[in-house]
Amino acid sequence: SISPFAGGATKEEDELSRTVMRYWTNFAKNGNPNGEGLVHWPQYDLEEKYLGIDLEQKAAEKLKEHRVEFWAQLMKE
Repeated sequence: SISPFAGGATKEEDELSRTVMRYWTNFAKNGNPNGEGLVHWPQYDLEEKYLGIDLEQKAAEKLKEHRVEFWAQLMKE
C-alpha cells in the first residue's frame, strides 16, 4: 500500500495517520467516529470528555481545567 507520508514518517506516525483516517471515515459513513479496534471517542458534553489523539490515543476529560483554575485564582487577587 502507498503511505500518505511517502517515506517521510516513522512507523508510529504512519499508524497514527491510518487511525485518524479510520475515525474520520467512520464519522463520514455513519456520524459516529468509533469503530472496532479504536479507542472510544466520547461525545463531548458538560463533563468535557474528549479523545486525546497522539501516537497513542486516550479518552480523557477537562483538557484545560488546570488553565482555568490558574486564571480563576489570579482573578481573585
